Amino acid sequence: MATSDGTAAEAGNGSESTVDYQIEELIDRRTEEIEGRIDELEEELADVEDYARISLGERRVKGNEANISEFSESLTDFADRMFTKTNALESQLQVQTLLLAELLEALAEADDVEVDVSDVKRYQEDQIVMSASPDQRLEEAIEALSED
Repeated sequence: MATSDGTAAEAGNGSESTVDYQIEELIDRRTEEIEGRIDELEEELADVEDYARISLGERRVKGNEANISEFSESLTDFADRMFTKTNALESQLQVQTLLLAELLEALAEADDVEVDVSDVKRYQEDQIVMSASPDQRLEEAIEALSED
């Protein structure tokens, strides 16, 4: 019986080690599957993070483009308003210039009226100096010195 118990004990140990081996194999296989799935999920997570980062960048770019477009429209509107106002001022200036020219001609034709335009001439001379280019101012200065 001892032999048969020993054989039975060995058979029991053999079956236990076979069961243990099978359990370990099953655990290893499942662990490998889980590790593989974890690796896949980590790759997917990295892809999602990259997409989110790119998407955030694209949203920022689109936001900046919208801001630039809005600013451009604002500048265009401003330029249009200023152009309209400038045209209106130029038109008024032309009308006033024509009116003034007609008045001065009428006064010049009148025999009993004298018009002193010396202040206007001095103002024009001052403005010529202010609006003249540096080359024109140099030329006028040379002419003034040569006359003396």
